Amino acid sequence: MHLLTAMANPVSSFLRKLKYGDDVIVVSGLPRSGTSMMMKMLDAAALSIMTDNERAADEDNPKGYFEYARVKDLKDEADKSWVREARGQVLKVISHLLETLPDENFYRVILMRRDFDEIIASQNKMLERRGEENQVADSTVKEAYIRHLVDIRYMVRRRPNFEMIEVQF
Repeated sequence: MHLLTAMANPVSSFLRKLKYGDDVIVVSGLPRSGTSMMMKMLDAAALSIMTDNERAADEDNPKGYFEYARVKDLKDEADKSWVREARGQVLKVISHLLETLPDENFYRVILMRRDFDEIIASQNKMLERRGEENQVADSTVKEAYIRHLVDIRYMVRRRPNFEMIEVQF
């Protein structure tokens, strides 16, 4: 029985590659959850990172953001064929945009997890540095984040072209 299972994995991997091409590795998570840190680690491991270097490092992220600007338009863009260019590479996509990724690719998602209170504290600190005010109560933000992660897990389970691991930061 174990031999059949072991043989099925290479076959399914081969069939998946025929259908989708190389996998797109997606680093995702809530803002301030460690996505840039994971991108830095994967870059250091010599994985090919899809970035345009448009957003420079700053006080909030001194080692850089590793972003690709077109990702921000995924929700509104009708033609998402450009995502094919990320096959065989690592692409950073905030968790709120995961569901907008087109079905024509296979995605291996690394979902960064961080304590919600730490995320909120980091976001508040960033807003303070920018001279902006937090408009929403921390408890409301925390509840929304918890619901959002439940939604993400559900979305990944129902889409056959997604696999996900969660990494605690």
